[in-house]
This record gives sequence, C-alpha cells and structure tokens, in this order.
Amino acid sequence: MENTLEPVIDATLVEHVLLDGDLSKLSPAQRVTYYLKVCETLRLNPYTRPMEYMRVADGRGGTKLILYAKRDAAEQLRKLHEVSLTITARELVEDIYIVTARAAMPTGRTDESIGAKSIAGLKGEARANAMLTAETKSKRRVTLSICGLGLLDETEVADIPASAKSIPPTQLPPPSPRPKPDPDPPPPPPAAEAEELPAGFVRIVDIHEAPTRNAGVTRFSVILSSGEEVTTVNPWYATLAKNAHETKTPVIVRTKKTKYGDQIEAIESDPTVDPPAPMLAADEIPF
Repeated sequence: MENTLEPVIDATLVEHVLLDGDLSKLSPAQRVTYYLKVCETLRLNPYTRPMEYMRVADGRGGTKLILYAKRDAAEQLRKLHEVSLTITARELVEDIYIVTARAAMPTGRTDESIGAKSIAGLKGEARANAMLTAETKSKRRVTLSICGLGLLDETEVADIPASAKSIPPTQLPPPSPRPKPDPDPPPPPPAAEAEELPAGFVRIVDIHEAPTRNAGVTRFSVILSSGEEVTTVNPWYATLAKNAHETKTPVIVRTKKTKYGDQIEAIESDPTVDPPAPMLAADEIPF
C-alpha cells in the first residue's frame, strides 16, 4: 500500500512549526505525521488520542493551529516518569478558588503550579465542579511543567473564550481510487503460514479509500487478517488503521452493526507492543 503520509521537511514549514508554533501551514498528512512523531518522542500512546488540535488567536489579528494536552497525556506522563503529586494549599481569594499542587520525581526534582477557578455566584454541584476543576488544573499543569512541556492542558483550553478558538475540520489527503478487484483473485495463503496473535487481536492487512456522494466524506474500507472487511468514515480511525498497518502493530478492532455494514467503533493497540494506557470516552472526562 502506498504511504500517503508526507514527511515534514520543508524549511519554511519547519520554521512555522518550531518558531511560530503554528501547525496550520502543514498539510493534513503532515499534521498526522507530526502528531505521531510527538507521541513517539514523548512515549505517549497515540491510540488513546492524548492530544488534540485547536485553532487559537495569534495576537496579531490572525489565528494559529496548536496542540493541547488532554487528560490521557498527563496521566501517561505521570506513569512514565513516576511523578508523585501532593496538594500543598487550597485557598479562596475573593471569588477565586486556588489550589497549589507540588510534583516530585525519583531524581529529586520538584515543581509547583497552581490551578484557579472563579466560583462567583456558583452554588451546589456547579460550585463543587468548579473547585474540582481548579484542583485538576493544578495537577495537570504541574505534570506538564515538571516533564518539560509547554503544552496547554485541556482544562485551560476550556477557559479560552469561544471567540478566540475554533476546532479545524480534520481532513486527510484526497482519496486514491480503489483498485478494481482481480477477476481471478489469488488463493489465500496456506493455513500453516497463518500468524498466531493474542486472542481478540488482528493485523490491518490493507486499507482502501473511496469517495461518497457527500464531497466532504471519504469511506475507508479496512481489511483485517481475520478476513473481515470493516468500514469507517472517521478520519481518525482511518489514521490509526494506516499507522497500525504500516508499523505491523496488532490491534483490537471493535465494530458495531449499521445499515451500511460493520463500522469501526474503536481501535486499540496491543499492550505487549505499546505501554498499556486506558481508552477514555468523552463522558469519562468530568470537566
């Protein structure tokens, strides 16, 4: 299968990424490559989507595209670097609830960060959630700080006014036409050559792309080593499937029955290949 992920090598593009922190100049394929490379560098599991893209104001009347860290990223970093956290202070300054978190590593390195949230006019559950957000923010900010990362945390992203941010549409490169099936397909490989994988795991054998009647939607057909063919119109699942195919990584592919056939609902990596990390649903993030 032809690799459609383009390397980020152009000097002008590198300047936008490294000096301006603006990823909007990269093509969709290059952004995928950049995302996977960041995860690889930080030893994060890309299958849990530890980061997301967001467009924010650049302070000069325009916008720029950045990466921000989600809950998954902070939790994986704490486990990887054995970061321990302690809440050293909780205080109410006027209508601002402030929590101070202290982080420590086995090497003896320490760091502190605060998380603040306005609770003016809040009562009951809304007030409790705001106080929890302040504590969560302090923990995640100090985690990113002690690990040497300047990424925004998702609790900070939530505080950015809607007028200053927008989520760009996720797009992949134009689909290549699906090859016509051979009228006389070759026989399947002998059973003796079948690979033994852990129960529930498969390999991605091939991926085909085809346009749909909706100009903005591409249908991806994913061929599994079990002989099944499943589909998705979700570009992120397609990206994970391509990465698993190219790296020959065993994965668990969860599907659901629809009127269009078996569609991908989740792709999880093999814990014997990547460090195990929880697959978190959106409703598991309280803030």
